[in-house]
Amino acid sequence: MRLVFQSHVVESSQPGRVGAAAVLEFWVGILTQQNLWYRDKTVLFLMDQICCAAFTHHQEECVQKPLYQQHKNALGYHGDRGLLSSLVGWIAGNATPSFIEGQSLSAEVWFAWLVLNMEGLFEEDSQLRRCVEQELLTEPNISPDQALKKAQQRLKLPVAPSLQRLQVYRWACQALATPPDHPLLPLVWQKFLQLYLRQPGPEYGLAACGCIGQRFFQASSQAALLRDLRQRTQVVSDFHHAASQALRVPPLHTPSSDSQGDQSPDNPCPPYLTSPQLHTELVRLFGVFAVWMDDETLQKQEVYLPSLPPEYEPHRLAQVMQRQQVGVSSFYV
Repeated sequence: MRLVFQSHVVESSQPGRVGAAAVLEFWVGILTQQNLWYRDKTVLFLMDQICCAAFTHHQEECVQKPLYQQHKNALGYHGDRGLLSSLVGWIAGNATPSFIEGQSLSAEVWFAWLVLNMEGLFEEDSQLRRCVEQELLTEPNISPDQALKKAQQRLKLPVAPSLQRLQVYRWACQALATPPDHPLLPLVWQKFLQLYLRQPGPEYGLAACGCIGQRFFQASSQAALLRDLRQRTQVVSDFHHAASQALRVPPLHTPSSDSQGDQSPDNPCPPYLTSPQLHTELVRLFGVFAVWMDDETLQKQEVYLPSLPPEYEPHRLAQVMQRQQVGVSSFYV
């Protein structure tokens, strides 16, 4: 099934064919037509392949669009007006529906990437994130849970994601779960850091007073999650340091054509598995992430970024703070 799908996408991308988008939409429609499809591991595996292809062919929107509508329906919103018609299968106080039922996915990372981005669209379109941030900034002693409830009332949202479904926590958990050798890992971390290192004060007519991230991690369980993230940067750095050293050892023999596995002109061995330089760059990158997360000054006050020492990589930090999406190649340069 996997090979059938992959060949279908490749063939559709040839000149004169229907194009990758049409094929991806077709497969998404087939795989998501049954109830609770996201609980089927086989379907999840295939959806992960679809999301990988969508990312590779720059066609994520054609997969996100039907999932976004299903997500709204699961929350009880029917139609484009966002009117609440039912709350079947959802009990107040529990985690709101998601295609990722747990906190994260470690195997289907491509799928998780697309789903979390899709859920982020809802958080942005509803103005929920901005309203929660504004509540936290204007009331220093309010908790994230209280800010979420006030934001829901202020925006008159019939249903809002439960606290653990907010994007800052979702990306934090996914950053922990993503394997260190997955090609999306730097982008997953970027998504978390874009939210954690935001300095939104001036957007709301307030003084710049540092990043807002720590306001979301005051409770003991949330603080523990933040500690785990800091430790994870070291784990990832150690992994890529070991990989860079291992790949510098000359091979004892040249592999025969029979031992090349899946490597072929159509399916080359990914460079992130074979380049010592790339592993070295990832060691440096996660070292930078650790510096950003460990610096309490960034959280407490506005910092003149050009004055920071080189190990902060101020230009990249500015991009992350401004929520600019940096492409994969920019991380691997």
